Amino acid sequence: MARSLPLVAALLVAFCASTASADDAKHGKDTKGTTSSKDAPHGAADVPVPMNQCVAAGPQAPRDISKHEGNNKVLFSQTPELAKMHLCNVHFHRFAEHRASAYSIFVEDGEHSGWACQQPPPRHAPRDDHEVYEGCAGVAPGDTIEAHWVYTTCDLTAKGVKPLGGGLQGCMTESCANPQLRVEAQVFLLAENGTVRFNGSAPVTSDEGAVRYTGSTTGPKFSNKHCSPLQVSWSVRPTCTPLNIHDFAKWCATNKYQEKHGHGVRELVTKPELLSPIK
Repeated sequence: MARSLPLVAALLVAFCASTASADDAKHGKDTKGTTSSKDAPHGAADVPVPMNQCVAAGPQAPRDISKHEGNNKVLFSQTPELAKMHLCNVHFHRFAEHRASAYSIFVEDGEHSGWACQQPPPRHAPRDDHEVYEGCAGVAPGDTIEAHWVYTTCDLTAKGVKPLGGGLQGCMTESCANPQLRVEAQVFLLAENGTVRFNGSAPVTSDEGAVRYTGSTTGPKFSNKHCSPLQVSWSVRPTCTPLNIHDFAKWCATNKYQEKHGHGVRELVTKPELLSPIK
């Protein structure tokens, strides 16, 4: 997977699009099919972005994890066990990006349109992204969220090592610009009386019963016609867990990753040629 640094820099712009905020998305895409410097994260220079990157693309995410079919031919190695990787980012999406039987109610909400937990009935009224609940933007009791714990094979603890930037660029360094990436994903229902508390250091529950597959980065700037170029090993829990919103909001408002808002949702990938088989 070795790539030159200029190419990696270009991929980082696409990579960070997966965590673009609701404000960033309002700028839209350049009409010439490029990402402008005002849209690119952290002041990145203009980088050409083909309008259709899905020809010969690797397997994509998110998906319906109850459906195991997929015939994408691109293969890549599974990541090491979590103990041998480094947590490099924790963020969340308002409404689930993945779909499972426990979260299968589609909610239309602009770039946040995604999947909600079955019980209790989800909130359907779209909200201003700038509404703040105890320091956490764009969430309220009754919302479904999908949390992502992102891990990298880059050693972020070595002396003198600095991440390339904020957000998901924090998963890469100058000497490790092409790491293996893994995402542990869990869907929650935010509840004022929730008994489960959020853990910013590791997934709240074990990965027993989680669905594992190879895919890509996500986010609303990618689609079935504009695919992510980066490879990710996914582990997605199929349950919807009630989560104490007060505890979650406290983490959201103070976390070291500065992830203080719910990100948008990429449309569900359904084409078999863009999916890996789940075994």
